Amino acid sequence: MKKKFNLFITVLLISFTSTYVYANEAENLANFIIRNHDSQLLPVVGNVEANITIVEFFDYRCGYCSKQANDFQKLLLETDNAKIIYLEWPIFSGISETAAKIALNIWKNNPNLYFEVHNEFMKLGTSIKESNIVNLLNNLNLNGQLIFDNAKKEKNNKIIDENNKLAQSLGLRGTPASIINDSIYPGYVKYETLLELVE
Repeated sequence: MKKKFNLFITVLLISFTSTYVYANEAENLANFIIRNHDSQLLPVVGNVEANITIVEFFDYRCGYCSKQANDFQKLLLETDNAKIIYLEWPIFSGISETAAKIALNIWKNNPNLYFEVHNEFMKLGTSIKESNIVNLLNNLNLNGQLIFDNAKKEKNNKIIDENNKLAQSLGLRGTPASIINDSIYPGYVKYETLLELVE
């Protein structure tokens, strides 16, 4: 009986310690799942001190991702209590992958332009192609063709590879998919629901 009681106390202490470490280091599931990523390399928009953390997996050629992007843009105008961490997950490959690499390049070199580029790519949706990507970047006073060519030549992108592994580990099957604080939302999340979650 004494052994069982000691075992119970040990398990309880381990459980308490794990929960304590999780709560203090990660605060919520959304922050916890990206703990192995270099946070400086992940595009973040919104209030970095916000109570609500949204992690979104998306593809620029995904119709519902475009709709979700529009809602997220509205949400950030509506509240300063949310931040969005964007995980480029180009499941449709091809031009989707090139666009994702370009967006990450923008975040690295011109982070103040990322949100605009992200939303403009989303508006292009299924019609996204080399010419409109290059024109869009040129309109932002960037060398669109050079950026596009470099992204297309890039064989592997460590961030995209990590995002893909993470999506698989979470059992995600498509885009969009969002983790909002401690809950996973596969598929499109209605704007009304987003507002309720951040209040």
